[in-house]
Amino acid sequence: MSTQEGIAEKNKFVFYTAAVAAGHCNDNRSAIAWLSQAQKNELVSKPEELKYIESDSAFVKLHQLPEWVEIITYMKESISSKQLSEDRLNKKWITSINENVANLKNKKILGSKPTFALYFTKIKDLKVPYLVYVPTKYDYKTPLKTVIYLHGGVVNTDKFNYENYQIQQEPIFSIGENLNAIVVYPFGKKDFGWVDQQEAFDNILTIVDQVQKDFKVDKKNIILGGMSNGGTATFYYASQKPTIFKGFYAMSADPNVLLSKIKFENISQGKKLISINAKDDTVYEFKGVENIYLKNKTTAKDWEFRSRDEGDHGFIYDPENGEKAFQNVIKELLEK
Repeated sequence: MSTQEGIAEKNKFVFYTAAVAAGHCNDNRSAIAWLSQAQKNELVSKPEELKYIESDSAFVKLHQLPEWVEIITYMKESISSKQLSEDRLNKKWITSINENVANLKNKKILGSKPTFALYFTKIKDLKVPYLVYVPTKYDYKTPLKTVIYLHGGVVNTDKFNYENYQIQQEPIFSIGENLNAIVVYPFGKKDFGWVDQQEAFDNILTIVDQVQKDFKVDKKNIILGGMSNGGTATFYYASQKPTIFKGFYAMSADPNVLLSKIKFENISQGKKLISINAKDDTVYEFKGVENIYLKNKTTAKDWEFRSRDEGDHGFIYDPENGEKAFQNVIKELLEK
């Protein structure tokens, strides 16, 4: 199947749209056929996606057909198969990041592949995880520049998501590899994150201190930043005086969220803070962020505000343009 717009025939959403249209036109045979094609291209991989399809009004008249039962069964089997595969990958990931802690401690050669290790700090009764990414050229002797990255989505996260193997696909890790830098990735969640909990803010400094003990770190070349909630939190760290960080970066951040915690006059210590926001950001309205910058730029002398015409809130995940811009900022701060 193809369209005048040139959408590839493997686009599952094109098939699903065709199925919906056929269902509304009472063309049950075509609806089943298109839905089947959509699933062959992995339309459904999660229970909530199946629930959505089962409740779609376009398919109500299909529910009594044996073909409908067959395709729903097929979808359920696909979900189960996908989950088993995900579970295996997650288990392998957890084993790896735990074993690498001992390997790094014993200074074992880990080979020419990405190395992630899982560590914890303890805050009262809570164990707080953080990942350390070690670039392949790490030699245990030469102090390396270090990047602290605070992830976004904290206010919507119920638990620390370190058990998900897909975390290693975050752009910051490939950037760390390209620039031969250690990357430290603390985990946050809504009841322990860099928005409302001061202990979570303080814990980042504890993590940095621990990393300096465990690894050969260039203490004069540590930068901190993040994306979304993590980028917003960066303004807090940049406004602390004194600061141990060489520079700061904030992607898709909104200082308005933490106004009571930010002393903009302290963002003037010769420690550059580079922030980038997309003009089409649908999460944090661009004008609101720009107004905060214009209001404070006279006193926040180290804050350099940059914009992108497009890319939305997650522009750093665009491998062609956004990720490159992100890497350029990290490189600029580390080499400054």
